[in-house]
Amino acid sequence: MKENSKEILSFKLARRWLAAALAMTLIMGSMAGAVYAAEDTVTGIEWSYAESDYNSGTSSLEMFVEDDKVELTVLASISGSASKKDVTTDAAWKTSNSSIVKVDKGVLSGAGKGTATITATYKGFSISIKASSDYVYDQVTIMQNGQAAPAAIDNVLLGESLVFTLDGDGKNISDDATWSTSGSSVATVDKGRITLVGAGTATITAKYKGKTDSIKLTVASPYKSISITPEAANDLLELEVGGDDYELEATAVPKTGGTLDVTGDAKWTSANTKVLTVSKGVITAVGAGKTTVTVSHLGVTDTLTVVVRTPYQSIKIAPDKEYHLQLQDAPLQIKAEVLSNSNVTSDITNDGNWTSSDLTVATVAQGKVTAKAIGTTKITVSYRGVSRSIDVTVYPSITKLSVEKTTIDGFKGIEGELPKVTATTFDGSSIDVSKLAKWTVSDNEIADLKDGVWTAKQLGETTFTGTVQGLKVEVKLTVHLKPIKLLAEVADLSIILGKATALPKVNVVYENGEEADISESIEWKTTSDNIVLLEDTVKGLEASTVTMTGTYLNKTVTVRVKIEEEIVKLVVEPTKLELNPGRSKSIKVTGYYKSGKKVSIGTKMNWVVGSEKIATISGSSSVKAINVGTTKVTGTYQGKTVKVPVTVTPKLKSLQLSSKSAQMSIGGTLTVSLQAIYYTGSPANATNSAVWTSSNTSVATVAEGKITAVSKGSTTIKAAFGGKTASIRVSVK
Repeated sequence: MKENSKEILSFKLARRWLAAALAMTLIMGSMAGAVYAAEDTVTGIEWSYAESDYNSGTSSLEMFVEDDKVELTVLASISGSASKKDVTTDAAWKTSNSSIVKVDKGVLSGAGKGTATITATYKGFSISIKASSDYVYDQVTIMQNGQAAPAAIDNVLLGESLVFTLDGDGKNISDDATWSTSGSSVATVDKGRITLVGAGTATITAKYKGKTDSIKLTVASPYKSISITPEAANDLLELEVGGDDYELEATAVPKTGGTLDVTGDAKWTSANTKVLTVSKGVITAVGAGKTTVTVSHLGVTDTLTVVVRTPYQSIKIAPDKEYHLQLQDAPLQIKAEVLSNSNVTSDITNDGNWTSSDLTVATVAQGKVTAKAIGTTKITVSYRGVSRSIDVTVYPSITKLSVEKTTIDGFKGIEGELPKVTATTFDGSSIDVSKLAKWTVSDNEIADLKDGVWTAKQLGETTFTGTVQGLKVEVKLTVHLKPIKLLAEVADLSIILGKATALPKVNVVYENGEEADISESIEWKTTSDNIVLLEDTVKGLEASTVTMTGTYLNKTVTVRVKIEEEIVKLVVEPTKLELNPGRSKSIKVTGYYKSGKKVSIGTKMNWVVGSEKIATISGSSSVKAINVGTTKVTGTYQGKTVKVPVTVTPKLKSLQLSSKSAQMSIGGTLTVSLQAIYYTGSPANATNSAVWTSSNTSVATVAEGKITAVSKGSTTIKAAFGGKTASIRVSVK
């Protein structure tokens, strides 16, 4: 070690204490100088450092490579202030040789042997100081058996033991050094202790405080080869699950000659322990599959391919489906059989390996399942590579039984599941016991019943009876004609936000054409959470448009539902309609919400025509005249109603007067009649309904077809009706 380096190292704690004291002084000075102006006037800068870091003999700061760092502080003198300002982090730092000494904001660290100049610059002022760096030890040496180890050791044999130490100027520093290996697959190292792993080359390196030494190891196996015996035919060993263990041996061939049995010392591994396990050459078949067995010893290996097969094709249990029983029931006996590869069946109920996934629910021994507590467990039987499971559910004692619905509908050929059965337990809680119920049918000519599924056979009624623990429930099945179509009374339904509205009525049309109201039997569903479907009503939760789907037997019908705020007033335009046959006109309806907003709802209303022989109305609220007559259209929305009278009049073809011309004397009168000729071919007297005018009232006047001559001259008498006119020329003499 360098002279007086120990003394320098002993100052480390004192240096840290001084640095802390200096930092506190600077903080107090900084607080006292808090009143400085934003732009200080700097008059000079100076160094501050721990005295223990400075060697006055060499006039330099001293440090060691990879040892404690030296901290330099730069203090600035401020005009008008007696305190110094710490500007260390604001100063610009520079080292003359970063390979010797590195600097980072006043923190110096040794990088190599030599001297460098450290410079700090702040607001035009610069100061410099020398800094020297050295190694703690001149050199470090890897030692073996008290002597310097060679640069390389060849032919190191696996199984040998190697221990190295690291010497630093006569001191053992092995535990403090950093050891590493270039090839961990060949050799690993821990504080100089070498573990040989495999054949090859690896360099072991020891490093301490910037100094390193290394040694190259060439590792080899002491054996030429290793082999597994006995040799398998075609290099493939075939075993069966559940068969006897198979013993292998490992024989190694040393490089010095001869053979050596290393079965017990070698490392045996299985590539897939789910297929087989191996220990000291003894193979135990676990499950069907293909894998390899590997033996390795001091750098030599050998492998063997192994196929494990099950001697059986499959396993069968009875019962073979999930089973349901009650806590007080007698144990359930499950029978298990296997089918061999040679197609022979064997009963293995007593020989199989039986397990329960939850022993708190039920235990099993030789196929006998004993209920222990309420719950579900999986009972599994395994035998030489094959297995089968069944779920067993244990139910509590019950005091009451109820069924989800007591009536169901069907038609010939259709099938369905029986309704859910719920039981009440001793403590008053409810439990689904549908799978526990035993069902019977009163008339199997009407319907068949199997595994909880009924099939309708012919028209009529029958009753299904479900029994659990002596308690019974009944469900009535009515077999109808086959449904063809479902008809909802409305295709669009408007409901008021937050208010319950009756579900729409629905009729079914059967295959014979008959209709029936099945509103109480239809099941409504929706995928939207903006609406709640209750037993007889529907309630909207959020303004939106959703779809409800109703199902009856195998038919469905959909209804669009608009959820909106309440409309308090409806205004219809026009208030009445007069049309000719074949002509159409739309009805406009405006709805006014409670909030005062208005909306056009003519096309959204449910419209009904009093007589479709006279007029019809479409979904767009357009009324079309069909035949002459009167009727009315009625529209409903949110329970409010508007009515519009409709009059259908025949279309006028022409007008015809009883005279085309007339000669009259002053004071004389003449009455003419007006006939309206319609496209229907039925004329009508329009004399009193027409508008009569005279082109020259000083000659003649007219009222309701009666002409009165006033003075000599000529005039034209005109009758107007239904958009058409007719004239007569009158001369007065």
